[in-house]
Order: sequence, then structure tokens, then C-alpha cells
Amino acid sequence: MIRVIIERKIKKGCVDEYLELIRRARKQANTVEGFIAGELLQEKDNAHHAIIISSWENNQAWDAWAVSEIRLQAINGMRSLLESDETVTILENSNILA
Repeated sequence: MIRVIIERKIKKGCVDEYLELIRRARKQANTVEGFIAGELLQEKDNAHHAIIISSWENNQAWDAWAVSEIRLQAINGMRSLLESDETVTILENSNILA
């Protein structure tokens, strides 16, 4: 299993529109093979700093979603709402404590 963290900075006045788009994208991700779960978080005192944490069965499942037409359309639809491009971090289990 992997976890994917997506960080986005939303422009002032665009949070509600962003939330509508991201809710639709999440519903679509729910139908993708290999998607386990996802949650949308925001910085405690800054609603314009959005973090998405999703869990995927493996890298291949995430990679397929990352380049899917559905996701690319969602990203293009929200691009004008963002201050900058999103950052994506992929995490996997560590063997440090094994």
C-alpha cells in the first residue's frame, strides 16, 4: 500500500468552488481500481491550504489515476483556482522499524 499526499494553495475567494470540484474528483476516484480511501484536510487556521491524503493498493493504481483523463480534466478545471501547481508526495512503508 502507498499513501499519496497532494498539497494545494487555493486563491482567496475560490475555496467553495475548489471544494465542489474536489468532491466530484473524489467520487470519481472511488470508482478506480486500487483506490482504498482518501480525505481532504485543511490547515487549521488557513482554509486556503488544502491537503489530500489518499491510500492506494500500489504504485500502479496511483500511476493509472494520476494520468487518467478524468483526473487531468479535474486538475485543468481547478488550475485557475490555485496559486501554484500542486505538489505530490508518494509515501511507502519504511523498513526502518522492521
